[in-house]
Amino acid sequence: MKKLKYLGVLLVPITLIIVGVIFLNRTEETNSKTVVTGMAEARDIDVASKIAGRIAEIYFEEGAVVNEGDILATIQSRELDAKVEQAQNLRNAAKAKLDMAHNGARPEEKEAVQKLYNQAQFQFDLASKTWTRMQNLYGEQLISAQERDVYEFQYKAAQEQLFAAKAKYDLVLAGARPEEQEMAKSSFMQAESGVKEVLAYHDELTIKAPVTGELKKKIVDVGEIASAGYPVFTILDLSEVWITIQLKETMLEGIKKGGILKGKVPALGNKEYEFEVFYIAPMGEFANWKPTNQKSDFDIKTFEVRVRPKDKLVVIRPGMSVKFEF
Repeated sequence: MKKLKYLGVLLVPITLIIVGVIFLNRTEETNSKTVVTGMAEARDIDVASKIAGRIAEIYFEEGAVVNEGDILATIQSRELDAKVEQAQNLRNAAKAKLDMAHNGARPEEKEAVQKLYNQAQFQFDLASKTWTRMQNLYGEQLISAQERDVYEFQYKAAQEQLFAAKAKYDLVLAGARPEEQEMAKSSFMQAESGVKEVLAYHDELTIKAPVTGELKKKIVDVGEIASAGYPVFTILDLSEVWITIQLKETMLEGIKKGGILKGKVPALGNKEYEFEVFYIAPMGEFANWKPTNQKSDFDIKTFEVRVRPKDKLVVIRPGMSVKFEF
């Protein structure tokens, strides 16, 4: 009997210990949650020039806030400056030819041709009067037929000279032919387009901020050569910051676009904020979870989930971490 009592006394605490351990394990399993850390990201924008050249001036340093349209730097290119001057000179020459085609000869040339026309007119008038008198004298048989023929020839020659002078005078007043005017116009328009093209390239020597943001990186310094298309600055677009989380597909239950997740931000005093889901997509095969038993299990996909603060006043900078519990 004593042995039974002794065993009973021992079994009671052992039973209590076993029950306690089981209870604690169940409580631990119930309360254990997976903590996933997400990283805040934003869009990086590389700013480059279409034209190669030497950096002449830089107006902002790293960390500065820039607005869209702000001049970040200027590039020096003497070769392009020379091309601009060359294109402008070609345009000026084409414009002069176009004006000449429309306006005709110069005033001095018009005056000279007019004087030749007047001189031919005087010679014709004199030859006409002389021819009239000679015809009368021939009718009175005072001159021979041979002499009359000479004055007739002089009259007709003066008449032809008058016609030629009149035609040249009219041509000078009329200017170039319509075809020549159209050709001159086309040449001018082509030269004008050349100027616009080279000026458009020249504008690329001024590097401007394409968006409002923070100057994240300055890649070149004053005096260095910037290659065409090579980034000169990197701007961080802070207009929209999101947090990227990588979740196994087994953790996606209840997560959908427009849904809300709660996360703590260590950089903001570990405060908890609400985040809205706006992007869910599977990642590549490299992120899959491989099964240990190939016969019965399948690969577990990893999904990329992006969320953004529901409260627009919450300032989360790229690089900050956010902890989520699932």
